[in-house]
Amino acid sequence: MMKVRSLAVLGCLVVACVASPAIAEPAKIAIGYPPATDFLAVYVAKEKGFFAKHDIDATPTKLPVVTNIPSAIVSGSIQIGMTTVPVLLQAVDGGLDFVLIAGAAHHTKASPFISLLARKDVKIEKPADIAGKKVGVPGINSVIDVVFRKWLINNKVPVDQVKIIEAPLPQLPDLLKGGTLDLVAIVDPLRTRIIAGDIGYVAAEYFGEVDPDVLVSAWMTTGDWAKKNPDVVKNFRAAIDEGLAFIKENPQEARDIEKKYLGFNSPRFPTFENKAKPDDLKVFISIGKELGLYRTALDPAKLVLP
Repeated sequence: MMKVRSLAVLGCLVVACVASPAIAEPAKIAIGYPPATDFLAVYVAKEKGFFAKHDIDATPTKLPVVTNIPSAIVSGSIQIGMTTVPVLLQAVDGGLDFVLIAGAAHHTKASPFISLLARKDVKIEKPADIAGKKVGVPGINSVIDVVFRKWLINNKVPVDQVKIIEAPLPQLPDLLKGGTLDLVAIVDPLRTRIIAGDIGYVAAEYFGEVDPDVLVSAWMTTGDWAKKNPDVVKNFRAAIDEGLAFIKENPQEARDIEKKYLGFNSPRFPTFENKAKPDDLKVFISIGKELGLYRTALDPAKLVLP
């Protein structure tokens, strides 16, 4: 009788286990980022457990070359990656399926971190003085390069009269100091290091002159992955929101996390932004058309996930 009762209890337990829904595993995603403070909210979300809280098993993956990120997403080695709007637009124009799922940082005229710096022995008093000079950029058609060329056009400086030279971002200060370059269009913290080291000075706050408030970095994935993983996208945004709140409330600890991931601290934080809007793309679509960068009609409303 005892044996029969035990079997009955065991049977009930088996039925209960079968009937109970399986506990969902956290979504495993690799997040590709370059070494920049723009993405501090992701580092914080990982370190403080905000991704885990929102059912994401996140692996931040450093990819120093930004232009390698689209191919890393397509290959599946990462699921979400950093982008700038021009990189996104060029990839979509080339036939790839990408959408923005969140913002990262804005560049504002009130708090610039991208500037045009001249070597200390090169005299630049007005935009026309840049004609004939050698200007280093960290990537042809990068956001820094695209906005610089637009600034030249706005100031009636023929782009073909400026020698724009592509070089890896970390090498730009040495190329400026050594005389290979006359000017560099560069971002912090290298911008501040050049000024503090008396290598160069700010020749123009060109980025803010073109537009006083620009989304310079964001997070993207493929449209197909976003459609198949709406809850992961939602949870990614929620974790970033918590990361941003933590940065605001705990700036020193956030700086410690920044240094852990990047090996340095920027002079100041950029203007963080977790939202991306179709309007954020319009300025770059307009500039791209003027520069002849795109072959197709690009609809910003289709490139930003609501």
